[in-house]
Amino acid sequence: MRNIPLRLTHPTWALYLLWLFVLVFPKGGFKIGGVPLTWGYLFLGLCFIASLFRPSFSCQVIRIQALCLTLPFQALSALSFILYGIDNVPFAISFSLCFFFFPYLFFLCFSDAIDAMNMALFFKLLKKGIFFIAAYGIFLFFYKLFTLKFIEIPFLTTNFHDLGELDSKFINRGSVFKLISTYNNGNIYGICVLLFFPLYQHLEGKTWKKTVVAISLILSFSRTVWIGLLFSILIRSLFATKRISFSKLLLGSCLSLASIFFVTYIFGFNVSFLFDQNLGGRFDQLKILTQATLFPDKPFCGICEMVYLGIIYNFGLIGLFCYLLCMSAPILLALSSPSLMQKNILCGLSTFLLISVSDGALLFIPVLALYWFLSSLVLRKISFGAD
Repeated sequence: MRNIPLRLTHPTWALYLLWLFVLVFPKGGFKIGGVPLTWGYLFLGLCFIASLFRPSFSCQVIRIQALCLTLPFQALSALSFILYGIDNVPFAISFSLCFFFFPYLFFLCFSDAIDAMNMALFFKLLKKGIFFIAAYGIFLFFYKLFTLKFIEIPFLTTNFHDLGELDSKFINRGSVFKLISTYNNGNIYGICVLLFFPLYQHLEGKTWKKTVVAISLILSFSRTVWIGLLFSILIRSLFATKRISFSKLLLGSCLSLASIFFVTYIFGFNVSFLFDQNLGGRFDQLKILTQATLFPDKPFCGICEMVYLGIIYNFGLIGLFCYLLCMSAPILLALSSPSLMQKNILCGLSTFLLISVSDGALLFIPVLALYWFLSSLVLRKISFGAD
């Protein structure tokens, strides 16, 4: 694949450090004017500034193509901000990071760094990181269950200005608190792990470690995450394994379903919890469909849990089309001849697009940072190593 020479470049070691601050401890940091500033996002900004002073930079053409497909949504949302204004400044800042800053950062500034990565080292770090947050999450889940307290480490596992506020967050299921690990939120934890889950399943050779990660997703007590887990098992079995094994697919699905029913029963929930007609408090968001416009016509107020409805509300039906083009661009571009490793990454990205129907936590740290990193990684044209 031909490279396009540009002025920017970036040291590869930065991507390895981001493993610690974006994946493992994504909530460590503080707030400025109510806007969270995490070490991971601060480090991303410093990396971008540092890249401006590098003497050279090369970028894969396919990443330029992916970036171009994000431009319609960027243009439409920017025009909406200019014409109709903003009602929620913190969410607007997060939106700008997610759709203006991160695509350029990961597709352009980090392009050569991602291609130059030592993939053996990266995959080793990835496996350790995913297993750590899963194991720590399970430990914290039961620690809270038996002691009625959370473990909070300011500036590391918890934002300094959120210290002592975990009990007031939307993680209480009545008789039990969701598994939150270092993410301080069960849904955000589950969504981020699901992005990596197929790849982790492919890389990790030990069944018991895979099981620990799956159990952590189940203990998130998020119905969205449960649906995502089942879909991830299905799509990976059919699309991203060396050969399709319907027996393994059936076994994995049955074990996951049995585990979900078991934890709902053991913690005092009934079947109505699984089939909540109120959609977890999201039913009123469906009214957006009856009020949908073709183009944006109101100030930006943030994206609700049901991501596609939130996009329609803020940017209209045209905005939804541009958003889908933007988010699916790396998937479409990587489908031509993906390796087995790339297929597993694609499964994670596709799982996110599916669960966004219910809850994508779109503007919350660190969901979109991880999504755009994987989007750039899947477009890597240099060999990933042994599949």
